[in-house]
This record gives sequence, structure tokens and C-alpha cells, in this order.
Amino acid sequence: MDQQHYMEQQLRNMGLSEEEIALYKQQLQPPATSANDWPALFKDVKQFNHLFSGDDADVTDGDEHPPALSLNPRSRLDIRQQWAVACGADIAFVNRLYLNDVTTGTDGLTCREQLSEWWDINNTAALQETLAWLQESGHRIEYDIIWQAINAVSMKESKAFLKEHIATNELEEAVVMERLRNTREALELFRQRELINENLQPDMLIWDFGRIINLSRSGYDAGYISYEQAQEYIQACVPLIKRTYTSWKHLSVSYQFARCVWNGVEMGSFEILRNNMEHLLAAPESPWVRLPFNSRLF
Repeated sequence: MDQQHYMEQQLRNMGLSEEEIALYKQQLQPPATSANDWPALFKDVKQFNHLFSGDDADVTDGDEHPPALSLNPRSRLDIRQQWAVACGADIAFVNRLYLNDVTTGTDGLTCREQLSEWWDINNTAALQETLAWLQESGHRIEYDIIWQAINAVSMKESKAFLKEHIATNELEEAVVMERLRNTREALELFRQRELINENLQPDMLIWDFGRIINLSRSGYDAGYISYEQAQEYIQACVPLIKRTYTSWKHLSVSYQFARCVWNGVEMGSFEILRNNMEHLLAAPESPWVRLPFNSRLF
């Protein structure tokens, strides 16, 4: 399967009809580019990952370094519920969302537009389908295969391992091979910056579960699910997050590492996210400071 067919299949998996896919390609079409010239529309796989990996708003360098923490003074959540919401703080912080409530602090229209643009979610059914996928497998299943390949003795053996599993699981070779390279580059960078070591290894769970938390919140604000349903989705993430991570830093480093795997190592974004993490770990009003990760109270 070549890159064009892979991208078309991803659009089908997102629920688009053949007519909608053709219209989408036409809308992206520059005047001087053929409608079938996907390399001109998506110059590389990384560009496609940004659009369709479920990544949220671009991490860009704004006026504030880092932005101010956004907290809802009227939050009804108890400390246990706030702790669960705080597990999605890497995403919420960069998108200027409340860090201590189910509501994001964003109006319903904006939430609906963002869900549509970033996730192709336009109704309750699409939201619930996406949340179910993130709960059951998400991106972490593909990463498990990549991680096994990473541990092969040589790059040649890694590629051979991946090609076997690509054939078995019908994954796109170009995409998986790029993510293998991304993983190797991320490992080198995170080791150089002493963010990971033998005792602190990244885990991809938060890449999926952080999205469950924040999609549930945006889905509530968009009117697609109730407050109680959003709470159920968020709270369901807690047991596995607690079993997987040892600290807020471990959770945050894992999120940042996963972003590098899926979107490539971009130093600007990496530095912003790392600075955001340091701020969340130090600011007195931060939920990561007020709510200890391993508290016995919740």
C-alpha cells in the first residue's frame, strides 16, 4: 500500500465517504497541482501525522513563556476528580484549557469546531467511537510493535521485524518506518537531556489516555455527552494511569516522548513542552503541585 492509498484508507477509517474524500482532496488542491498528486499535498508522512494522528493544537511559541495556568475558581470537582483531570494537563495547558474542571473554559461552538477540525468528530456517535478506540488500543498498540523492533540488535533486524508485523497487521510500511526512526531519535534526545534513564522509561499510555480525558471534556462542552458521561470516561482512565506511572514527571515525559514518536523530533515544540512541564511541576497553583501523584487520599 503506497502513501496515497494509506491516507485515503485513514480517511475512510475516520468515517468519510468516497465522495467526501474526493471533496476533501479537491479542497486541499492547490491550483497548479493535480488532484491525485498526494506528495504535493502532503510532502511527507510527518505532515499527514499532524493532521490525522489525533494531535491537538500545534505547539507554537506564543507571547507568554510559558502561558499562565488556567484554573476555574468555580470548579465543583473534589480533589480525586481534579487529580484525574490533571492527568491530561500536558494537552490542556498548551491549549489554554482549565486544569481543574470538566469544562474546558472554551465555548461550545469553538469546541465543536476543534473536534471537527482535529478529530473529524461532529456528533455523539463519532465521539464515542473515538473514545472507545483510544480506550481499547489507540496508538499504543502500534508503538508496542515499534518498541519490540527497537530492541533488535541492528537497524536491519529492526526493519525485518517491522516488515513481518506490517504484513500481519496491515500497517503502512512508510509510516511505521518513519516512526521507527522518530523513536530512535527521541530516545537519543531524551537520554541526552536526562529525561529518561534505566529507572524512568516512557510509556505510551498517556498519549491515548490524555486524549480520552480532554476529548471527554471538549465533548461535554460541545454538547455531545453529559457531564456525568464525561466524568465516567475520565475516571475510567485513573486505575491504569496509576499503575503505569510513578510521578507527574514520568507521565509528562511519556507524553512528550510519544509526541516525538508520532510527529517527529521538532526542537521548538520539544523545548516548549519541556518548559511547560517544568512550570507545571513548580508553580504553586499547579494541580501537579497541589495534588501529589501518589497521594493515599485518592
